[in-house]
Amino acid sequence: MIPAGSRFRNVRLVSVGSALAFMVIAGVGGPVAPAHAVDANAQPAAPQIVKRDYRGWHNSYRLSNGIIEAHVVTDIGPRIMDLRTATGANLLYVREAEAGKRGEDKWVQRGGWRLWIAPERTETTYELDNTPCTAEIVAGVTLRVTGPPQPSAGIQKQVDVSIPAGEPHLHLTARIKNISEHPLTYAAWSLPVLRPGGRAFVPLDVGPATAFDAVRRLMLWSYTEIGDPRYRFDDRLIQIDHTRVPLPPVGQSGRHDDESKIGVDSGQGWAAYLLNDTLLVKRFPHQANGQYPDGGATIEVYSSHEFLELENLSPLTTIAPGEEIVLPEDWWVFTGVTVPLAQDDALQVLEKFLKRE
Repeated sequence: MIPAGSRFRNVRLVSVGSALAFMVIAGVGGPVAPAHAVDANAQPAAPQIVKRDYRGWHNSYRLSNGIIEAHVVTDIGPRIMDLRTATGANLLYVREAEAGKRGEDKWVQRGGWRLWIAPERTETTYELDNTPCTAEIVAGVTLRVTGPPQPSAGIQKQVDVSIPAGEPHLHLTARIKNISEHPLTYAAWSLPVLRPGGRAFVPLDVGPATAFDAVRRLMLWSYTEIGDPRYRFDDRLIQIDHTRVPLPPVGQSGRHDDESKIGVDSGQGWAAYLLNDTLLVKRFPHQANGQYPDGGATIEVYSSHEFLELENLSPLTTIAPGEEIVLPEDWWVFTGVTVPLAQDDALQVLEKFLKRE
């Protein structure tokens, strides 16, 4: 787990038994955010995991600690379909027409959070996740969800989800296991689909003049327009304002004019999304010498008029049969937050929640 308020001093890929995992060596810091950023109406409680129906997915689990809660569905997936403060609205987007359904014969977007593999390929990345997973509660505090085998990709996905006591914090560990009979090279790909109307924040690295093209890579997808008003590019921060995404043209087929995607090679290990006054902060490890997919992207943001995806990836890793790629990340949810538009002011506010030293 990435400790609250810590800063990454070194991140490396190590072997743990048969698993390949990111090991984060962090400094010790103070609280990740001031107390006023926690929902004032929340009633902190011991962490709980309760099985219950969620929007027609009957085999779902609610994790809560009185401050935040998450709903993990197991009739499909693994998927996290709901993340909110105890008294707030879901930060994740759920496509209404697809809620509660399962068993389709094609890949279905649905929304929520999903675990994918990169590079993006129809035959592997889009292998169906419309059938039931298995679930177990580990040590009373962690929900472990294991997806069915995906033979076309040669993998099986597993996700551990927990919400520690007393914090607006969710910890997530995703695993991609090689169940084939030969080595596979993939990157783990974390994709939360977020409700529209907010503003995403992505850090942009600044290197010395002698770094040349080793830092500050910006990847544009083929359907991305340079002058798109949703983007604000500053020297150290990229902002994506979802309120400036246009409506898709009526009747247009294929890629719509409202769709856009960018990637960056940031090594800072965070990204954030502000919806109204609620801030979601994602923290994840970075491997300095890793080979990342999509031209070196560590963070990617896809946006359409319907939703925004705030994505992060692991390095491309070759795993032998029986080995795993392990990607940990930590999500923090804060309320009562206002982030100015100007870069320096925005970073000053965001750093209170990242607590960089």
